[in-house]
Amino acid sequence: MATVSVRQTFAHSPEVLWGIIGDPADIAKWVPSIESVRMDGEDRYAQQADGTMLVERVVGHDEAGRNYTYEYVEGPLPLASYSSTIRVTAAGSDGGSGAEVRWDADFAAAGDDAAVEQQLQEGIESIYRAALTHLVTVASR
Repeated sequence: MATVSVRQTFAHSPEVLWGIIGDPADIAKWVPSIESVRMDGEDRYAQQADGTMLVERVVGHDEAGRNYTYEYVEGPLPLASYSSTIRVTAAGSDGGSGAEVRWDADFAAAGDDAAVEQQLQEGIESIYRAALTHLVTVASR
């Protein structure tokens, strides 16, 4: 089992960021590697820029807590399991201005292959970081 945890602090309020991130159907607006999305119940069909399709299932959504969790169902990645949670909180312990976005994943490579798991870990972290960097631009519009 491997993990990825990426955090980024923003000058924007938690409400502004959750307004962008909070709807799982809107992920293509702020994740550069996703071209388009359609939802079918809890299942999210995300077409990547290279044309491949990811199917993910939203298994928890907490509007008041500003977080949601999704699992990988099928697609091109060699995953045996994958669960990811994205959350938005106020920056700092005093609830001051700004917000923090935290994106965590726990996963295992298919075939329990440590080398593949390491590649997945690096790739997933890279995608998360690129998305949060792009989120700065989207939130500033």
